[in-house]
Amino acid sequence: MDRSKSMAQATEVQSAQAIIRRYLSKHGQGSYTYRPFFKGGIYRRENYRYLADLKLLLPEAELGSFSCIWGTYTAGEAMSLRFALIPFGPVRIFVNGKLAGSSDIFSERYRSKQIFDLELQEGTNDLVLVCEHTSGGFGCEFGTWVGKLDYYFLMPSPMQESEGVWYSHALAEVPETLDAQSLESLAWSPQPFAREGNEVDLAQVFPSAHEGSYVVMTTSLALKESTWCTIESNAELLVDGVQIMQESVELSGGEHQLILYAKTGKPCVLSIQDAKTDEVVKLYNPVLGTESPYPFLLAGPFDEHPKEFPIQYLKPFETSSGALDFWHLEGEAAYLRIYNENPLFGHWNYPLGVTLYGLAESERMLKTVDEQLSYQIHHYLVQHIQASIDTYAYGMWDKQTLGGATAVHHLMTSLDSLDDCGSFASTLLEVAKDHELVGYEPLIEVVGHYISKTQPRLSDGTFFRTGLMHEFHENTMWIDDLYMSVPFLCRYARYSADAAHLDDAAHQFFGFSKYLYMDEEQLMSHVYDFDRNLSTGIPWGRGNGWVLFSLSELLMVLDPKHPKRSALLEFFGKLSEGYVRLQDEEGMFHQVLNYPHSYQESSCTAMFACAFSRGVRSGWYEEAGPYREACIKACEALKTKAIDIDGHVWGVCRGSEFSCSKHYYAQQLLPRLDDTHGIGIILLALCERAKLS
Repeated sequence: MDRSKSMAQATEVQSAQAIIRRYLSKHGQGSYTYRPFFKGGIYRRENYRYLADLKLLLPEAELGSFSCIWGTYTAGEAMSLRFALIPFGPVRIFVNGKLAGSSDIFSERYRSKQIFDLELQEGTNDLVLVCEHTSGGFGCEFGTWVGKLDYYFLMPSPMQESEGVWYSHALAEVPETLDAQSLESLAWSPQPFAREGNEVDLAQVFPSAHEGSYVVMTTSLALKESTWCTIESNAELLVDGVQIMQESVELSGGEHQLILYAKTGKPCVLSIQDAKTDEVVKLYNPVLGTESPYPFLLAGPFDEHPKEFPIQYLKPFETSSGALDFWHLEGEAAYLRIYNENPLFGHWNYPLGVTLYGLAESERMLKTVDEQLSYQIHHYLVQHIQASIDTYAYGMWDKQTLGGATAVHHLMTSLDSLDDCGSFASTLLEVAKDHELVGYEPLIEVVGHYISKTQPRLSDGTFFRTGLMHEFHENTMWIDDLYMSVPFLCRYARYSADAAHLDDAAHQFFGFSKYLYMDEEQLMSHVYDFDRNLSTGIPWGRGNGWVLFSLSELLMVLDPKHPKRSALLEFFGKLSEGYVRLQDEEGMFHQVLNYPHSYQESSCTAMFACAFSRGVRSGWYEEAGPYREACIKACEALKTKAIDIDGHVWGVCRGSEFSCSKHYYAQQLLPRLDDTHGIGIILLALCERAKLS
């Protein structure tokens, strides 16, 4: 960081204002992306990878033939994309026409995962997999290297708005070059949708519907000026909510919403023409826009007329069978699908849970000193969290219906860890105290049930990790999970009026310390590996910050007479002693706490500052002076070294795996600018410092 741009001379409030203004300007309210989706051919499955079973898709292909799989990936800048390949037979990977990797005989035989780092250019990149048909297999599984990592490919033009890939018909030989021109000459599946005439084949969209069932259809049109139109339709038609009974009607200039109530058993007809010129008035999809080949969205079937059917595009609706469904497109197994392609807005993950917690506390701090910014934060928190609430039901429908890999709520729909749920749900409950959030109760119950009843535990009730899609974490215990569970349990106890959740939260500290407490140094090891029966012995900074900060969250709400409170206070004191000894002369803590050659890390510095302040203000220390001084010193260091006048946050470690080597943490887990693992906790530290004054 350029020291000339630091906030060293600023107050805590001014530093928080700089961070918040930048964050809101870069990550304000966003919109969802809608794409056509075809549940057929090659699509992502529950493990978030694409399954290309070419023996099934190309049953007539001869041994020795080939098939190409073609998709595109758009990169905002030149980058490396980590890519997994599980080959069923020989596979070669081409990026923008150049060979980038290939399977080997070992992975082909055992169908084991190979990892490649594909070098992409800024803009659209063509990915082509060339698969050979052998007696051992034909095709592959490919895509993300770790479950729930949400990236996907788009089809080539003219279907570039659709998620997925094309696969070629069987080839005797592979083209010499695999550039776009050569590829376009091949025969591909799936084929682009094209409809001739003015009929919509309802039987193709809803093949199991009873004859005479109702289908709701919606489309749009736009006129430059007031126009008399002639209308031909065999369905009940509403334009802007008004039923049209006559064959000719005058429509004003501008956009118009059309709703049709059609009956299955015959195609639905709709044709609109300019009465003066006989020109056909173009209909277009109200969500996908004027360039989409799909002018209609369809919902159904319904046994009875669905009067005043609500036209909305975020939540699934109930059909006559009682099952939930979402909008269909024309054709077989074609759907409108939602994607959250915003960098941060509307997403649900644990770093954002901390970020929004920091914003919530900052909003409260700023109410009396910057009412306008406080209001902006309030509005943003409601918009972001409400978006997550409103799309959860859709996300679950998407997972159950469209293959299992969602692009909205990809963590909560594949819930298998505390990381997925606890942090954000804790913040949701915190924000719900003084913000109007609607319909969050089912989400909270899902998280509460998962943490209390489903999350794996040791025989003594302590959380650990097993059965995850992320295989590297199998059979381990991470100190991170104290933050992923305890703050939520504290708030859930209040929400559910069940103090047993506080007992559970208290128990976790004793269970984790049994395996991870480093008694001589009064620090916590990052991870315990049950497969090897060892603690890694590495006191990672942020992980230790999670421990002390989470313990402060519990102590702030735990009954003074709770039987475990005194032992928890003693543990808080021991940890604090161990941490405060390792604060450097500039006020910072290091990435590996007891390894001063590792870099100064901002998020752990902020967490210790928070916890120290809470301990001082709450009277948890016998001698408060050293911790008051450490908090002040840490916050001054953050203003000097981690926050600049443009609101950037520096020196925050990226998300981690684990290792028994301190050099992994010090040399591979390098800091990342404006990382959400640090923004919120630094805001919380600044708020705590202000309270300490």
